[in-house]
Amino acid sequence: MSTGTMVGVSTGLEPYFSFTYYRSGRLGKFIEVKAEIVEEYLTRNPEADPNNLPEWFISSMSLAPEAHADVQCIIQRWIDSSISKTVNAPRGYTVEQVESVYERLYKGGAKGGTVYVDGSRDSQVLTLKAEENEIDSDYVEEVIEKRPVILVDTIQDLRSTNVTIGSEVGNTCPVCRQGTVQEMGGCNTCTNCNAQLKCGL
Repeated sequence: MSTGTMVGVSTGLEPYFSFTYYRSGRLGKFIEVKAEIVEEYLTRNPEADPNNLPEWFISSMSLAPEAHADVQCIIQRWIDSSISKTVNAPRGYTVEQVESVYERLYKGGAKGGTVYVDGSRDSQVLTLKAEENEIDSDYVEEVIEKRPVILVDTIQDLRSTNVTIGSEVGNTCPVCRQGTVQEMGGCNTCTNCNAQLKCGL
């Protein structure tokens, strides 16, 4: 995300951290960064209110952690290798809440995952304010209440599924995510795409 933002190209699977944020420099100073995509939009749409951008300007910090996880799981279906993606969580997110996000990623078929809780380190590269982060439980409740849940309401709750993705008999195929793994001719094979996942000698 940082590299794409810096050079003004696609940030891939990562949404912009924020459209205005602060980056800590090597000298310990905070530099205000404004996303070029917003500046371009405002130039082309002079009547637009910079403090009230259209709903399609969605930043990393305005998505619920579950929505971050759901996006990664959906894209993972069409990617063989693991995906580099960060699930951003608000300050004060509990260990149990982080655990539930990792469970969601696992049950949704992600091959890896990263959860970063805002303010969980003494210093961090990107912040919404040019000041030290302090864990504030009132802030967490306020963010969770206001944060739009875009995908969570429209995608099946992955925590409630009993799907196990893998190469063992009875698992859901890790390649196509449609078939079931069965033993056929000495190999654990997908009933849908016929991928041979594990063969005995």
